[in-house]
Amino acid sequence: MEKRGTGVKGFAKGRAFVVKDGASRNPFENIPPGSILVARTVSLSDSALINFHNVVGLVTEEDDPAGHVRVIARGIGIPAIVGIQGCTSDIFSGDRMLIRNLDVVVNPDLETVNEYERLRSESDTQLSLDLHSDA
Repeated sequence: MEKRGTGVKGFAKGRAFVVKDGASRNPFENIPPGSILVARTVSLSDSALINFHNVVGLVTEEDDPAGHVRVIARGIGIPAIVGIQGCTSDIFSGDRMLIRNLDVVVNPDLETVNEYERLRSESDTQLSLDLHSDA
């Protein structure tokens, strides 16, 4: 499954951690390292409950009219894709996920993973500084 949203571009590869119900004490606890957090939305108050050391990307079902998800993502330096309708019902915790700019890919095949790695490598090369150049 591949869907496109809006948000903060970037690259992330990890396993889905899906939060469907915010009624529990802290639905964000026990997020494993390397997770892409998938939720209906993430508010500023929710962000205080999330261990962002374990989160490599955010995907939300609702759009982000107030910009809270984008602010959170930019602040911690991870991609955030918003407005992915049905993501909390179509994606399951443990699914393999890729975020590639503004695209979300769930359970990608090998060809898609290889293309992701190529694009990420090109992006890293474009952003890196050559501190040893003589110029």
